[in-house]
Amino acid sequence: MIENSLALGILIAGATAFILYKINPLFKVPGPIITILTNWWILWHTYFERRNRLIHKLHIEYGSIVRLGPNEVSIADPGYVKNIYVDNYDKSHFYFLFTVYGKVNAFSAIDKATHSRSRKVVHQLYSKSAINASFIESLILEKLQQLESYLDSPQPIEVIKLFRSLAMDVITAFQFGKGHGSNLLGDGAVREAILGKFKILFTSWFFGPYLPKIAQYLYSKDFYSAAEDIDNWIIESMRKSGYPHDSIANRLIKGGLDELEAASEIADHIIAGHETSAIVLTFLTWHLSKNPEIQSKLQNEIRSAVKSNGGSLPAFKEIDKLAYLQGTVQEALRLYAPIPASEPRVVPPGGLNYRPSSPLYGQLNRGYFIPGGTVVSIQPFTLHRDPNVFEDPLLFNPERWFVNNPNLSKMNRSFLAFGAGIRGCVGSNLALQDIKLAVAYIYASYTTIVSPRTTDISMESNDRYSIRPKADECLLIFDKK
Repeated sequence: MIENSLALGILIAGATAFILYKINPLFKVPGPIITILTNWWILWHTYFERRNRLIHKLHIEYGSIVRLGPNEVSIADPGYVKNIYVDNYDKSHFYFLFTVYGKVNAFSAIDKATHSRSRKVVHQLYSKSAINASFIESLILEKLQQLESYLDSPQPIEVIKLFRSLAMDVITAFQFGKGHGSNLLGDGAVREAILGKFKILFTSWFFGPYLPKIAQYLYSKDFYSAAEDIDNWIIESMRKSGYPHDSIANRLIKGGLDELEAASEIADHIIAGHETSAIVLTFLTWHLSKNPEIQSKLQNEIRSAVKSNGGSLPAFKEIDKLAYLQGTVQEALRLYAPIPASEPRVVPPGGLNYRPSSPLYGQLNRGYFIPGGTVVSIQPFTLHRDPNVFEDPLLFNPERWFVNNPNLSKMNRSFLAFGAGIRGCVGSNLALQDIKLAVAYIYASYTTIVSPRTTDISMESNDRYSIRPKADECLLIFDKK
């Protein structure tokens, strides 16, 4: 009797699975069979930090389009960056976590209408001309002088915390006005307190975005305490600044946002801006430290520019023209995009007809219809490692970005470190200025060497929406020569 019941149960379960498999419009999209039945398979791998690399392997196995769940697909075809991101599909509910003070900001806005109001105000404040016209360049150089006091030590330096402090001091000054930003490089106690709170906050990386309906029941007391402290720190800093005319806070409010809406935008810029720039600088300096030949070429370019400028670091507009520096930064962003993971969007009601954009991505006569409401994404992790675009894709090679490379336009088309379209990273110009000035300043005077405790294994990036070295440290030796 028990055996018959078990057999019947298996038969019913199998029949149900078969029916679900057949009636789901995504059943023809390639992917593991389990993905037509449940989202929990990909969530399981996401929780155990395997998502980005798993999706990459799935694309290698199944091709340029892969089913991740009953209502989700991943595409690894640069020809569809325009459709999904430039044409501005609505965001999925994944981004709801990034709402702050109960106010939606430009990053967390799901639909176009909500997003456009904030974006119109924010976008102009972060344009390249606006950044260049601000006090930021002089501020970064001032902060780099503070940073240098840590480098003149015979002991290995843990650079993640140092670079986070640099980036935090720069981004907060931009938000609150010159003289009103943080001073983490100058105050060790405040540095430990603030960065410690953010470290706790980043523990929300899984539950908030991927299980938003139950996330509030899964967070720890420490998380809620850290989140409240950070929220209070940001809005109190904004109010104490007095809203000077050169601050983002002032300009957001003049642009029509109320105080809490402005604070929500600022919180998003601070949280994302300080972490991403610091991580790129960390992986970049680590690669230079373990590749003396590459470091020497970069040093020669920077030091030649310093010599031509009478012995001092040139203005950023000149540094920005240095080809080897540009290639080094691009290569760090390619291999270590601060957000390498899926950027989910929702297919509009009319659906999306996917057909490979070129023979490199599959048979041109084989297409798939993705119905409206499906979550679709492209992950930079995979685009940036495409051997059809990047020769020897795991090799750190700044020279691949030189203008004489006939493959350059194809590489740029597959470069997604800052996203694409109107919802691309608003702070990219500020981040690039911060990173390039820091690299130029350091390698004009120093040679960096990897400490024995920092290895390829300790520096392997974790597998999350945003990345860090798994060991959460990077120890470098700075030799002034």
